[in-house]
Amino acid sequence: MTFLKPHRYLLTVSALLLLGGCGGLLGSSGKPDTLFRFGAAEQNGTTVAEFPATGRTLTLARIRFAPEIEGDRILTTRGSRVLYVKDARWVASAPELCAQAMKRQFDQRASNIQIVSWRTGGAGAVALQLNLDRFEARYALGSDEKSPPTILISGDATLTDLTNRQMQGSRRFLKEEPARQNSKAEIAAAFDRATARFTADVVDWTSQTLTD
Repeated sequence: MTFLKPHRYLLTVSALLLLGGCGGLLGSSGKPDTLFRFGAAEQNGTTVAEFPATGRTLTLARIRFAPEIEGDRILTTRGSRVLYVKDARWVASAPELCAQAMKRQFDQRASNIQIVSWRTGGAGAVALQLNLDRFEARYALGSDEKSPPTILISGDATLTDLTNRQMQGSRRFLKEEPARQNSKAEIAAAFDRATARFTADVVDWTSQTLTD
């Protein structure tokens, strides 16, 4: 697999599923980039948590990614070496795809909670803020070129009452998911699995916190 050096030192990235074919964005080689999507896979075999009806409205704030992983590049790390995957991008920005994945998980796992945007939050709503600092395909230091990476996603979730600005809860989440092969498609699939597990945990914690 070929990599591109980032324009500045980076630390992280986020999840994906092969969209298929080639996209219209050009990579540095002059060839069309392959586009990937994450957070769209059906969660077969995943246990759906059941929580009492809360009647709560939840404002999903804009998901914040560290600057180096906020765009549509796919980041990899090997020790202190940080590179982008060449000729591959997300189909949209990582925060946008992650927000879609979160809304999908709320629909599947906590449909009793109404999700609204920040602008239409309304009085009495609780805001969920998610800040991701790691979103990367991590290669073990000293591993050979054929060894697949492990996807790492980590970040903090905070619930805040918008009426009094009091924090209702905060928790850090971390998920690791091994890729089965060192190929773009398999790395994308591993990002997708990691995102599904990460967002499911955030949604379950949010639902439980709002019912306590």
